[in-house]
Amino acid sequence: MRTCAGCRGKAHRSDLVRMVVDRRAATAVVVVDPRAVLPGRGVWLHQRSDCLDRAETRRAIQRGLRVAQSLPLEQVRAWFDSHA
Repeated sequence: MRTCAGCRGKAHRSDLVRMVVDRRAATAVVVVDPRAVLPGRGVWLHQRSDCLDRAETRRAIQRGLRVAQSLPLEQVRAWFDSHA
């Protein structure tokens, strides 16, 4: 069982999607890890844009990933839009 960072609801790992910080890029960016295999600390969300919006508003992604600065979520938003 995992907890969604947006709605705080508990769900099975297969019902959530994991996000991690991709540090391989020139600047750190949050990316979706659909297979949940990328290294690093992850944050779990339901595949719903309202959960992403809540998590972003509450800064739950930033806290969950334990990063001090706010990271861009453009790639995450694009993924959520294409998988809605």
